[in-house]
Amino acid sequence: MIRTFFDRWRPKHLLIGWCLYWSGLVVVKLGPAILAGWQMSQRATHGDANLSVNDGVISASIAESGRTTWSGSISFVHLALLLAIPPLVLWLVWFLGSSRTNNAVERELKNQTSERELHGTEPRIGIIDTSSSSPSKRRAREES
Repeated sequence: MIRTFFDRWRPKHLLIGWCLYWSGLVVVKLGPAILAGWQMSQRATHGDANLSVNDGVISASIAESGRTTWSGSISFVHLALLLAIPPLVLWLVWFLGSSRTNNAVERELKNQTSERELHGTEPRIGIIDTSSSSPSKRRAREES
């Protein structure tokens, strides 16, 4: 089932899949932070938002009236793996599923069809060049 799903995929579908993954990742991982920031901006209370980078770790927090409403942290390595590994796996599955050997039968059928179409037309016989009164060099050689 997965193989037939990826057989129809083209590069644009792969790019769309990557964008959907990254969008979903932002919604799932940063959704609570975005919600806490939005709620803080809508209220008339005092709040703070902090972002820091220390020793390869990104940390962020949102506090409202001295109370932390959201906090989170992630290491650079974990972030890089989270952003890169699933799209690479998706590309690898797509690449192996759409290899040349898998599509060889379809391509051969298309080639045979186009060859039949080319051979099905009749050649033009007896084309006469009326632009010049002298015979062409080829015709003069054939006649001699």
